[in-house]
Parts: sequence; structure tokens; C-alpha cells
Amino acid sequence: MKFFKLTSINTFLIFACSIFISNAQESALKDHNVDNPVDISADRLEVKQKENIAFFTGNVVVTQSDMSLLSDRITVFYEEERGENSTSSISRLDASGNVTLTSPTETIRSTWGVYDFAERIITLGGKVEFNNAEGQLTSPRLQVNLSTGQITMDGGRVEGEGSGRVSGQFTPPESE
Repeated sequence: MKFFKLTSINTFLIFACSIFISNAQESALKDHNVDNPVDISADRLEVKQKENIAFFTGNVVVTQSDMSLLSDRITVFYEEERGENSTSSISRLDASGNVTLTSPTETIRSTWGVYDFAERIITLGGKVEFNNAEGQLTSPRLQVNLSTGQITMDGGRVEGEGSGRVSGQFTPPESE
């Protein structure tokens, strides 16, 4: 009898994981247009023009289309060449401190993040917590491919931040 209960629980967990993973594998950010304007606001801005770097600090909010990134600090790396309207092109954003990335269907919290515009990839690390309607996953590192929408979470030991394994909690379907 105990074997049957254990098997039922295992079957349920496998089913719940497969539903969550199949829905989580494709982010709402699939086909996110990295060429859309990026709006940034913060309490403070420091620009190092010769190095093509800008530092935004304090309650930083970055928005691009239906995606937003909140953080304590954002370092913007931009290209030296000027566009048609004399604006610089952003090549990368580095976020640190209380990072939160939101899309229409998911919220991801982490310690740090890197948004690489050329590669169309957002990498979040530290203590990552991914939430959507199906449940919650935690991991030391998460990567979102903005072209494919694929989300990849990796295990690995992060100093002082848990087991270093990908783990999750799922919401079972309501019984009828």
C-alpha cells in the first residue's frame, strides 16, 4: 500500500513538473524587440563619456515595451558610434542589488543581472526566484533567450545562498 501511495505522489510530481516546465520553457518575452526604445529613470546618474558608460543608482527603473527591470544600480554600456538622431546605442545593461525583471506573465527576482542586446539574452544570477501562474522555481542562475523565449535555469553552488540546485513549488490543478 505504501508503494502505491509513493508511486501516486511521484506520478503527480512528474505531471506537475512537466506542466510547469512546458509552460515555463517559453517566456512571454519570446520575440521581444531589443531595438525598441529603452527608458531609464533613477535617483542619480553619473556618465563617464570617454568610457561610454553611464551609472544609474537608486530606485532604477528600466522599461522596454512590455518588459521592466528594477534594480538598485544599473550600469549602461553604450557604443561610441552615434545613431541617426545623435543618440548612442546601448550594448549591455548590468544590474545589481534587488533585481526584478517582469513580463506580462512572469516575475523574476535575483541579486544581479546582465541584459546583452547583441546576443538578445538576459542572464540573472545570485539567488534567482522565477514566478508565474504555474508556480515558483529557484536557482543560482537563469537565462532568458529573447529570440526563442527559452528559459534555462542552472544549478551550481552560490556562496551562502542555499544548495545550488534548481528547485520548485507547483500549484496542482483544482479537483473537480
